[in-house]
Amino acid sequence: MRKRGFWTVVSAVAILAMAGVCGVASAAEWPTKPITLIVPWSAGGGTDLTARLVFSYAEKILDQKVIIVNKPGAGSEIGLTELALAKPDGYTWGFTNSPIVEGIILSRDTKFTMESFEPCCNIVYDPGIIVVRTDSQFKSINEFIEYAKENPGVITVGNTGSGSDDDIAVRIMERETGIKVTQVPFEGAAPQTTALLGGHIAAGAINVTEAVPYVNAQKMRALAVMDEERSHLLPDVPTFKELGYDVVSGSARGISTPAGTPKEIIEKMAAVVKQVLDDPDFQKKAEEAYQLIRYMNPEELKEYMTKNYKRLQEMYEQNPW
Repeated sequence: MRKRGFWTVVSAVAILAMAGVCGVASAAEWPTKPITLIVPWSAGGGTDLTARLVFSYAEKILDQKVIIVNKPGAGSEIGLTELALAKPDGYTWGFTNSPIVEGIILSRDTKFTMESFEPCCNIVYDPGIIVVRTDSQFKSINEFIEYAKENPGVITVGNTGSGSDDDIAVRIMERETGIKVTQVPFEGAAPQTTALLGGHIAAGAINVTEAVPYVNAQKMRALAVMDEERSHLLPDVPTFKELGYDVVSGSARGISTPAGTPKEIIEKMAAVVKQVLDDPDFQKKAEEAYQLIRYMNPEELKEYMTKNYKRLQEMYEQNPW
């Protein structure tokens, strides 16, 4: 009986050892089949455009098809839930834009937490911006603020969902300017833009790269950028800060994978994305598509999201959304 017990232990150890070897081998060989990339917003928005541009190059390096799946709904919660619950084998990735992920986790009873994801890399940082139609009565952000002070809650401002970067940006704007508006949530920047151009909302809180094509086409007027400095894409548009308002907000568009995915695979994907971002041909197309590239490696992105979570936690405790 002792002998049988001994060999049972030996066999178990051998099986575990072989499983470890197989795990390392699979990480080394990854990828061996198509990869799914979840975009938790509708097609046509800023994140969707980033995904399709970057991964059209990445799949050539990976030598595998990258299937982009749009999963809009509940301000990105539906897509994020699917990502969090996916098998951590390196074949399901998704955009976990910050501060959207942190905002949703703080304000809702979700099936995921910050620990549900392993950050891989950031690709774009896109500052927030307030826009109106070109026929709007508001010719400047000061006119917008003055009217909002005199008419609390009258101005309707679109966002991309409760807890999204746009929602949070407007809350920061309200706090810093002393105004009150009525926010209207949409399932992404594309439907919000349609509503704004159709006259269904008075203004939109979107991101710079999403606004540029419409501003250039004279369909939208940009009132103010939510960044430390003016954007080179819209050099004539002032920042809130230069007008005396400490309103700084934006979307860090990065990808993550389910917790438990092998570190080697995460590092390989991060290296592939970095290779794409360093490609001169990609950089030319990114500039043409108004993509504001800002790379962060796995450690940098994780630190960035952790800091954002703590900052938003303080905001939420003071003024829940």
